[in-house]
Amino acid sequence: MIERRPPRARPLAVAAVALVVGILAGLGGATPFPVWVAALAMPVVALAALWLDSRDVLIAAALLGIVTGGALIGERSRETARHDCRATWQAGARVRLAGIALGYLPAGEQGSVRLRPASAARASACVWAGALRVYAHGPVRPGGLYELSGSWQPARTPGRGLRPPERRGWVVAQEFSLVGPPKAARHPFLAARSALGEKLWHAYPRRWAPLAQALVLGQREMLSPEVTGRIARAGLAHLLAISGLHVGMLAAAIFGLARVARLPAERAHLVTIGLTWGYVLLIGAPASAVRAALMVMFWGLARLAGRASSPFDVLGLAALLLLLVRPWDVVQPGFQLSFAGAAAVGYAHTEARRSPWLRERPAAVRAVVLSLLTSSAAVLLTAPITATYFGRVAPAAILGNLAAIPLLSLAMPALFSSAVLSPWPWAASWPAGAAVVLLRTLDSLARLLSGMRWASFDVASPGLLAALAYVLLLVLAVHALHGAWQRRRFIVALGAVAAGAIAGPTIDARLAPERLAVYVLDVGQGDAIAIATPHRHWLLVDAGPRSEGFDAGERRVLPFLREQGVRRLEAWLPSHADLDHVGGGPAVLDALAVERVIGSGSVTGQAGQVAVLQHLAQGSSRWLRVTAGASFGMDGVELIFLHPDSVALRAHAGSSNELSVVFLLEFGAFRMLFTGDVPASVEDQLSQRHRRDLEAQVLKVSHHGS
Repeated sequence: MIERRPPRARPLAVAAVALVVGILAGLGGATPFPVWVAALAMPVVALAALWLDSRDVLIAAALLGIVTGGALIGERSRETARHDCRATWQAGARVRLAGIALGYLPAGEQGSVRLRPASAARASACVWAGALRVYAHGPVRPGGLYELSGSWQPARTPGRGLRPPERRGWVVAQEFSLVGPPKAARHPFLAARSALGEKLWHAYPRRWAPLAQALVLGQREMLSPEVTGRIARAGLAHLLAISGLHVGMLAAAIFGLARVARLPAERAHLVTIGLTWGYVLLIGAPASAVRAALMVMFWGLARLAGRASSPFDVLGLAALLLLLVRPWDVVQPGFQLSFAGAAAVGYAHTEARRSPWLRERPAAVRAVVLSLLTSSAAVLLTAPITATYFGRVAPAAILGNLAAIPLLSLAMPALFSSAVLSPWPWAASWPAGAAVVLLRTLDSLARLLSGMRWASFDVASPGLLAALAYVLLLVLAVHALHGAWQRRRFIVALGAVAAGAIAGPTIDARLAPERLAVYVLDVGQGDAIAIATPHRHWLLVDAGPRSEGFDAGERRVLPFLREQGVRRLEAWLPSHADLDHVGGGPAVLDALAVERVIGSGSVTGQAGQVAVLQHLAQGSSRWLRVTAGASFGMDGVELIFLHPDSVALRAHAGSSNELSVVFLLEFGAFRMLFTGDVPASVEDQLSQRHRRDLEAQVLKVSHHGS
């Protein structure tokens, strides 16, 4: 089915990979000595290449130069980020500034928008490397000048590696007032985005308006967690990111309309390029859309010049230009998924089109097989990225794309038409009605796929070594399809390296001595402590707070647990009913299988506890009530409960802090005391009744140290 010929390395694609390596080294701070060595070695290698007339040495010198340049770009971006204003703010810091809104938020709604600090804010001693994320109440109009007053909330999600300044946190706005309306003369694209967002919001029912905005403008802030979660589990999250699929369909439609209007091919290409870039700038130029627009432009210019273009060289050139302007994009999942997915689709499509077997099939069979091959290739190559950033791999996308992409190709023209015709409601109602039917069908497809057990799997972050090993295995498979399987030494060597990289962590874990791990998570004002037993069974004590704009369970606890590969909790132990301890509980109970919930059984009626009880009533977790003297053990880890006793439960008439569950964790000679939020009076009682039991190497101080 595949011709036996080795895949060719395209020069611009190889150069893009070299630039990525250099920028990552610079952003990671690993550049000073290696960069100077490379800078000194590069002219020596180039002179040697000219002297020896060696093409290979000259290529090595060029790649060395690209890596060195990338490292210098990354180092400069890293230094700029060190002086970013957000790097100086502490959690809860008061923030006051003015800026231009970049996102749309309807009246009466709340969500996240991006704010570009105004010139007055930029005149301060620190710098601004990117926009500021703000959680605010609507209405917010793109292009409007707003005054912001709020508190800074840093993002400290574990295990995410390098983080661009814009992703360091957000401001929860207490005041967010408009002081200057959008001006089309100063911000034409923002003004157009505001008008289009307003039209889409009012043209569709409340249930479908957020999805319409996400598909047309890439604004996903108004989508409910239920909808985004369902689409992600179905493997269709890429439909919500404006990428090659959306931009390609738009460019094809523009070119077709231009030709129908009898424009010459040359002018049709130029019109397509111009309008495509206008749309990308209108939606804020996300990395995936910029990549697609660059590829459309390069392909169009190649056609005008009468030159053939390689999809990998076009992709490599797009990556080079984008990273030279926005080097921080290299650590963003949108950039990585966009380029990896485009590379996989391009390779699968090219190889399938060359297959003699496929050329002999009927057109319908060719279309289905081609869709399955390209979808499979994209899922396989992007799997390490989705596992690293989202803790999930979704095989359902392979089949889901067969139906979802045709639905989207029909919905997009209807969505655009309804927005353009919105000044005439009678005319806009026709495409809007058709779009609602298609959106409803798309949502039903996501609901169907997400309900299947095999649709998606929560996985641990693979780590750099395992991800590289996985890519090596894919390379091995590609070479094997082209006949390289006949070179047994090559196969054995590459297979041994890949197998060693994959099996190494597992072997190391098996040979390591049994140990207990306790992780105290930074959830702000509140508690959340994860415990891993020697056999990697997990317990969770509390789950952090939940407040307006912040759910510690969703933002801190679950990302950490997914990073560790946790799919199931053996027990969740809410110490008491206060919202800063159980607020994140519902998110955890929704996302993970929780075998049992261990607590005192005291019901105070507080909002956080009521939400937890409602989730428990709907789920399968068992409730285990404990009082002083009870114990719970697993894998050599023993939890001995010291408070509250039955007397305290019957006589309680104060705050829920007094009924905080106090227990001692024992593992061998190690002891750690958990005290919840018990007040000093309870501490005095415990010190009198359980003096010896309170001896421990580690104390979780009561009530956050107050």
